[in-house]
Amino acid sequence: MTRFGKIILGGLGVALIGLAGAAWAQGGVSAAMAAGQVGERADGYLGVRGSVSDAVKAEVEQINIKRRALYTSRAAERGVAVEAIAAATACQAMQRVGVGQAYNLGGGWAVRGAGDPAPKPGNCP
Repeated sequence: MTRFGKIILGGLGVALIGLAGAAWAQGGVSAAMAAGQVGERADGYLGVRGSVSDAVKAEVEQINIKRRALYTSRAAERGVAVEAIAAATACQAMQRVGVGQAYNLGGGWAVRGAGDPAPKPGNCP
């Protein structure tokens, strides 16, 4: 991994933990994630897989708005593209995808099975 990549990943670790906590604090999203209806995407945002209520969709949108704001702020501080920050954050978020939870590495949705390694986007070290 390049020094630049380490800087981005290191700086995002603390921020992502806060985002993950905020995401899990949302009742409907938490249940939908446990059910595999909402999951992490390789672009650093949450996505909806299948049918969920309008309330859950709204919560996912709000979480993604907060993530985008954080990514934009971090990108401006570091002089990099927002997408680079989001992708680096996705590398860490995918490590927390649990068994039975959905994720999307860019080629469609999958669900992590028992014994499966954590999903890893292709741009991750």
